[in-house]
Amino acid sequence: MTNNGNLVIEPGTTRDYDALSIFHYRAGPPATVARGRCGVPAILRARDTETDSLAGVLVVSMPTLNGAWRELAWPGRYSTADKRRDAERINAELRCISRVVVDPRWRGLGVASRLVRDYLDNPLTPATEALAAMGSVCPFFERAGMTAYFLPPAPHDARLLDALWECGVEPWSLLDATLAQRSLDRRPWLERELRAWARGSPTTRRHAGAAAPSLARLAAARVSIRMTAYAAVKEA
Repeated sequence: MTNNGNLVIEPGTTRDYDALSIFHYRAGPPATVARGRCGVPAILRARDTETDSLAGVLVVSMPTLNGAWRELAWPGRYSTADKRRDAERINAELRCISRVVVDPRWRGLGVASRLVRDYLDNPLTPATEALAAMGSVCPFFERAGMTAYFLPPAPHDARLLDALWECGVEPWSLLDATLAQRSLDRRPWLERELRAWARGSPTTRRHAGAAAPSLARLAAARVSIRMTAYAAVKEA
């Protein structure tokens, strides 16, 4: 347990995450919540002892079995020819920090880094990973001691970025309805590329039939994000 002034880092609950989840940029809860020692949810919270108020929360999840970033962090460790052995090793050795949420009133005070650092001091597994869409803007994982790995865009994102670059359209400009409509009017084929982009991922497929300007704004928001992976190993 870490205590510095009035802020204490201690075990939390799913209620703590629920209380702050509205402040996270990703909608919806994490796919899983890992179980820690004694079978309790692997959640940490930052609490102000003076006011007994919740400042932040960290959630640990089970790792996905497929992750291209692992080859950057641990070359060959989880990508052998034996998929069953790889899966067993991933589940045994890895956990993922899936959510770090800080109450807006506590942002800029190092709460997120403290939560991550506290978990890394006593992790559930030797290896820890995290993925962040806002890593370049708010690098608290690096401040806590994790190593950053910048990921290339997914193939469907790369295709759309190439199409936008080819016609001189900046992705951010599609966030503006007027500019987006102007680009679509001048380049009718751009709508086709946007719909192909939407069909390229399960998370966006349901938007493939949306109005073109709305689809353009969604695409701009997605392709402008540069995903960053983070990894750390607890030395024995």
